[in-house]
Amino acid sequence: MSGVLGIIFSYSDRENLRELTKLRTLSSLPFGGKYRIIDFILSNFVNSDIYDVSIITRNNYHSLIDHLGSGKEWDLTRKRGGLRILSPLSNPGSTDTGIYRGTLEALSKNMHSIKRSMAEYVILSGSNILCTMDYQDILKSHMERNADITAVYTNSINGSQIVPAGVTIMRMDDQERVFEVSFNTEDTYPQNVSWSLGIYVIRKSLLESLVADAMSYGRYDFDRDIIQRLAGSLNIKGYEYKKYLFEISSVTGYMKANMSLLSEEMRKNVFELPVYTKVKDSVPAQYCAGCQVENSIISDGCRIEGTVINSILSRGVRIGKGAIVKNSIIMQNTEIMRYVALDHVILDKDVIVRESRQLAGHETYPVVIEKLSIV
Repeated sequence: MSGVLGIIFSYSDRENLRELTKLRTLSSLPFGGKYRIIDFILSNFVNSDIYDVSIITRNNYHSLIDHLGSGKEWDLTRKRGGLRILSPLSNPGSTDTGIYRGTLEALSKNMHSIKRSMAEYVILSGSNILCTMDYQDILKSHMERNADITAVYTNSINGSQIVPAGVTIMRMDDQERVFEVSFNTEDTYPQNVSWSLGIYVIRKSLLESLVADAMSYGRYDFDRDIIQRLAGSLNIKGYEYKKYLFEISSVTGYMKANMSLLSEEMRKNVFELPVYTKVKDSVPAQYCAGCQVENSIISDGCRIEGTVINSILSRGVRIGKGAIVKNSIIMQNTEIMRYVALDHVILDKDVIVRESRQLAGHETYPVVIEKLSIV
């Protein structure tokens, strides 16, 4: 799809993932064994024939750069368009730290790159929503309804779905025109609420104008200072997303999203379209005599001597003899020695768990062990 620029914010102002994002940005967080969250977001653009994508970073983005490389796995190594990673810059002698206060300020600080794009439309996306999205349908709806901004939303019906704290709640008329915007202050199960996924379609020229105007008044947040403040004057239309989605802004949400992949039906939904990732050459997983594996995702390079149940193992994980791992997420190159017992635990990369250690959390509060730890 020519004429469209995708902009991804690699971070989220609402996330609280504790040790998991201490040394990395949200979008580079491992997911589902061999993937990163950014893989799903980038794949949505590529599957929609959008090959001009910029990723705005804020801090802790080194692992993201290492994972993305030149973008060849997503077919984004191109002379025109392609993948651009926009990192924050600070000026020597200035009080400006280079850390953006909000998404609007991030757009303003990177407007020089946005203006260079030949695209007519811009699609903005955060990194905290994981779903399968067809941007062609959204853009078509945007143009047919002559919208100034199209906001992708989902519905919480009859209190059946949690609405996370901090999300943008929109009230719309029968034509899906947004006329009122508010913000959820805590995790709730409200009745019949439409909340924004942080995905917006807007004409590039309008975006440039709105950003310049807002920044001249010291405004820096897109949802609050554009969507909420201008809901009455702009033609802001909603576009309902009706498929699966994972909202990842907490350790509990991250754990739940990963565990959902153990369902065959959910895997079919998540991988309905191709999901591209960085290719690594590693040997197949090795299942040793006497091991037991049930309902788990085991990545290449793993060596299993013990028991793994309802868990997700990234590449190169080693499970020692007599060890029992249940309901857990084990990231790359972690070693679990003999007779260890883990339940509802998230181990980051390169962790070593010594013999006979026992760690147990709960589905509402998993134990998290940060990268390079020795337990």
